[in-house]
Amino acid sequence: MKADGSLEAVQKGQQDVRRPDIVLILSDEHAPHFSSIYGNDFVATPNLARLAGEGMTFDAAYCSSPLCVPSRMSFMTGRYPSRIGCFDNGSPLPSDIPTLAHVLSACGYETVLIGKMHFIGPDQLHGFERRPVDDARVCGNAIEAPDWSEPLATISDARSRLTTAGIGHTPHLEQDEDVLHHALQFIEERAAAGPERRPVFLCISFNAPHFPLKVPEHYFARYKHANIPLPQVTRDELDAQHPFHKRLRRYFDIEEVDEAVVAKARAAYFGLVAHLDDMIGAILNAMDGAAPRGFDPLLCYASDHGEMLGEHGLWWKCCLFEESVRVPLIIRWPGVVEGGERCAVPVSLLDLSVTFADLAGASQKPATRAFVEEADGESLKPTLAGGTIRPERAVVSEYLAHAAERPIRMIRQGSWKYVYYHGEPDELFHLDDDPRERTNLAERPDLAGMKAALRGLLLEGWSPDELDRRIRQSQRERRLIAAAEGARA
Repeated sequence: MKADGSLEAVQKGQQDVRRPDIVLILSDEHAPHFSSIYGNDFVATPNLARLAGEGMTFDAAYCSSPLCVPSRMSFMTGRYPSRIGCFDNGSPLPSDIPTLAHVLSACGYETVLIGKMHFIGPDQLHGFERRPVDDARVCGNAIEAPDWSEPLATISDARSRLTTAGIGHTPHLEQDEDVLHHALQFIEERAAAGPERRPVFLCISFNAPHFPLKVPEHYFARYKHANIPLPQVTRDELDAQHPFHKRLRRYFDIEEVDEAVVAKARAAYFGLVAHLDDMIGAILNAMDGAAPRGFDPLLCYASDHGEMLGEHGLWWKCCLFEESVRVPLIIRWPGVVEGGERCAVPVSLLDLSVTFADLAGASQKPATRAFVEEADGESLKPTLAGGTIRPERAVVSEYLAHAAERPIRMIRQGSWKYVYYHGEPDELFHLDDDPRERTNLAERPDLAGMKAALRGLLLEGWSPDELDRRIRQSQRERRLIAAAEGARA
């Protein structure tokens, strides 16, 4: 701990330490399993390694829902998706729910969003002052819904996401180029603005490595001739899978995928990760150039959810296996966080939004205090300043979208992970002994007490029956809105 970044100084907050500028780099669909900083030497991420060497890496960070809109809206509000009604990718965030951007603006911050946030509906700012690059090229913002009353539903052309993987240039890549350009421009402008400017909250949000799995040739070439490691999935595993995972494979039409297709899709994804890492490197270089001029912010990298990439026979996200629900999280805070630190205790993206609000002084203002008090996360500020997280701390994630048919919720505490499927068999894994989640321990008699304890924590204040009713009602109402919009088209 550096002398000017002691825990005592940080806890005194605004009175003794200038509230930090905050820059969040957010990617889409990047599982920590596919980066060198989390132990995958095949997928080189030197710039993330550079960031980790200068900051704190969280080894057990989770999103609050493994799907774009619920995860992002949950992060923006600090509340679980089930609380804010953002169940799936067609759910709008009500504009009367305050977001982190509202809070930071009220605390005097300049709030800028550059790139993707996947807001649904007409409100495309939700508290941000400016958004130089939006996501209209790649994200629909229409209100719509899946249908839990159609349990055999499938999605058209999902399989083509795999069969068309390879070399190419997409609107997603074009948008990311614009995001990087405007981000570098913003960093230079704020570095030149001098010390009298307002503190900054800047969210730089990329699409990569989200599908479509198309990448420029020089990135694809890094992996296309390599011995691509393939998922180790057996027929016995697929036959014994949980009913939900079987529904998910049917929904996406990925029952049987040829190994050559799998290898090509993984190569393209790895290329997108490399592309993302290069963009992060450009931002780090800009930050290093800006630091001597007074713009040396707390810098954070995270993703909204992970990517299965064929593990367990599944692709994309939408489930609660580790590849889907865990996210990378690294925080660099000059003068406070020592480089190369790691935290093994489970944390959540909900903690991140509370942390940013806490650093801005939200708890000290009556108008913004409610955001922190209502949030489902905890501030990581003491941890960043050298403190510790309670080892018994538990984090929760939910999945309430397509193919689920009913509410699903997960809790992680220590090495234990319990998954509750309303009306279906549950799952229990010990991640230290079984990191690949191959052995479901839920029916072990000697673990009945552990399962009951985790189930009790998971269900506390969460009624699956009432939630099921709310979700189905929301789906019906949003499908009516979608039908009306379609009739006008």
